[in-house]
Amino acid sequence: MNRLHKNRRNVLLIVGFIVLAVVVVAFGLFKNRILQSSLFRSVNDKIDYIVNTKDLKIPDDALAFSVYDMDANAYLFYEGAGQEPTVASLSKLFAIDYALSKVKLDDVFEANDETLKLVPAGSSMANLTRGTYTAKQIFQAMLVPSGNDAAYVMAYNIGKMDLGAGHSAKEYINHFVKSLRTYLARESYGKTDLYDPSGYSMQATTNLDDINRVTLKLLNYDFVKECMGESSFTITTKQGNFTWKNTNEFLDKESLFYNSHIKGVKTGTMASSYNIIALYENNGKRYLITCLAAHSNKDRYQAVQAAIHTIIEKH
Repeated sequence: MNRLHKNRRNVLLIVGFIVLAVVVVAFGLFKNRILQSSLFRSVNDKIDYIVNTKDLKIPDDALAFSVYDMDANAYLFYEGAGQEPTVASLSKLFAIDYALSKVKLDDVFEANDETLKLVPAGSSMANLTRGTYTAKQIFQAMLVPSGNDAAYVMAYNIGKMDLGAGHSAKEYINHFVKSLRTYLARESYGKTDLYDPSGYSMQATTNLDDINRVTLKLLNYDFVKECMGESSFTITTKQGNFTWKNTNEFLDKESLFYNSHIKGVKTGTMASSYNIIALYENNGKRYLITCLAAHSNKDRYQAVQAAIHTIIEKH
């Protein structure tokens, strides 16, 4: 009996050794492919996010960062005032702000093939189809999935409203952008420069003062509060229902970045510049946390989490 147990143990040890050897050899052969895979990087980033959330360091973690106490109307943290990073999809906040000075939420917008074909390929989409939508629905399509197609539809319709019939979709959109830039100057958004209604431009820039001011303004609108804090949001149109996934992973219960106290607001990504604006609510207090130009997706979430632990919770 003892000999039988020893034989079994020896067999298990040999099998275990063989399996380990196969794994080691396979890792050696495919190490670069494994380490470069998106799955490996995603898991590694999220483990690092949980284990290594640390004190906030600017500009190491991001070019510009602020924590604003919305109840006291005062900054708890503000660094990077002179930086003007790529604004990316956060520019949609400025575009919506301007659009609200021109239209009502129940105004009808048309989405047509000519306009939809102008949307930059490979950019974030709400996957709109031909048909009609309310201005409110288009704005929410810009906020939740960060739909560049929605931004172009908005620009087309407001441009057409100004110029009248007889122009191309591109001319209407160009007119909208020109009018938007005039509006930004008039409203003293002096450090914001936009070239596209969706933010799809490396030349488009902003700073903490401008982006925080427009965000705080939009947070007063019910239609913004209605959609910005939902991980998934659905609208009903004549073309059918559209359900969108929010780009903000703080809202996703399946994400390791999930934080139940985050209630929105918006992300923006262009090349290696990662932005996020987060509305943090806890114990009846509200804080606006803005991170501009973090170096990676993980870095922007880690920076916000660091601000919560080291600034807000100690305030």
